Amino acid sequence: MKEKFWYFGYVVALLLILLIAFTDFPPGADMALAILFTCVFSITHTQLLHRRMLHTDSSYRINVLDERNIAIKEKAGNITNMITLMLLGIAMLIFITLNYMVSAIIVGVIILIQPLVLIIASSIIEKKI
Repeated sequence: MKEKFWYFGYVVALLLILLIAFTDFPPGADMALAILFTCVFSITHTQLLHRRMLHTDSSYRINVLDERNIAIKEKAGNITNMITLMLLGIAMLIFITLNYMVSAIIVGVIILIQPLVLIIASSIIEKKI
């Protein structure tokens, strides 16, 4: 059932491309639709390819489900999260220095929301395990 759900993403991506091609939206809207198309298509394709490889390729399944590899991915994710937060903080300081207050506020809000997202994601994963 879940796999059929992911095929729906291809339909949504096709509809987005048709919307871009056959409508006369401003360039900014076309750009936003193109980014949305890219996100939908890439997530759909990656999910379906991952599921197919888990079923057909035994070495891929072993590598993905190996506890050592899972621990490495978790550590890498945590380190990447910290680095991203530091880079966002630096970007916020640069925006404040350049008097781009709207951009600085947006980045600051992202920095403040990030721990909440982490707590929510952790609790959801904890309930599943």
